[in-house]
Order: sequence, then structure tokens, then C-alpha cells
Amino acid sequence: KPPVFCIITEYLAGGSLRKYLHQQEPHSVPLELVLKLALDIARGMKYLHSQGILHRDLKSENLLLGEDMCVKVADFGISCLESQCGSAKGFTGTYRWMAPEMIKEKHHTKKVDVYSFGIVLWELLTALTPFDNMTPEQAAFAVSYKVCTYTIILK
Repeated sequence: KPPVFCIITEYLAGGSLRKYLHQQEPHSVPLELVLKLALDIARGMKYLHSQGILHRDLKSENLLLGEDMCVKVADFGISCLESQCGSAKGFTGTYRWMAPEMIKEKHHTKKVDVYSFGIVLWELLTALTPFDNMTPEQAAFAVSYKVCTYTIILK
């Protein structure tokens, strides 16, 4: 009989960052909270990268909130050791948060997580989904070929 594997994780009552942001009015998340959440995410990324791990699917849906609004990085389904995952074969990740080199299936490093973190920062500041006026495929094309830019207007 083959072994059965399971992952046991901490329960985070706050749900995903994406769910939280979708409950907010655009541009309404207090800057102090944006900074706290951003620092939590950055610390999580720093730890992963110090262990040689690339997440490769960092997005608000994969960032979970505790009751104290502490962020935890989740869903390591396509993560890998940086030394073993130089390029993505096939379409892995989520287009709206995916770095151009992953979309183009090029060699990539921890910079792909930094790119995705930038998209999450945009979400934190706007409380909107990135590239929401495009299909995921259109967003991937726009990012890969630099055919669109976004401006954040802070209120």
C-alpha cells in the first residue's frame, strides 16, 4: 500500500489577501496597513529566498491573513529550489502576477517573485485586481511585450 501524504498548516481565519482587498473600496486601504502587510510579505519572501526557494506564484490569493492581519505565504505548488528551476516549461503560475521571463518560459531567478510582489503592492494600494480590463492572456501579452503601463493614483 503506497504511503499517504498530507500537509498540515496553521489555520488563518482572515482568509486570503485577495478576499480582503475585494471587500474594500478602491484606494481605501490605510497606508499604515499597506506598509504592515507589504513588510510581512517581504519578510516571507526574504526567508524563502534565503533558503534558495522560489515561490513562482506569489499573488494576493496565495497570501493568507491571520486574525491580527499578519500575512503568511501559502500555496507552494509550483515553488522550487532556485538551483533546480531555471525555466518554466508549460504555463505555470497566474498570468496577471507572472513575470515576463516566466511567461516567455525563459531562465528565471528570485526576481520573478520580486516582480509578483510589485503587482501585489499595486493591489494593496488600489484594492483592485491588476489588469482587470483584460483577459489573463491579454495581460500576459501586454506584460511580455511592454504594451501597457499603469499609474497608481493615491487619494
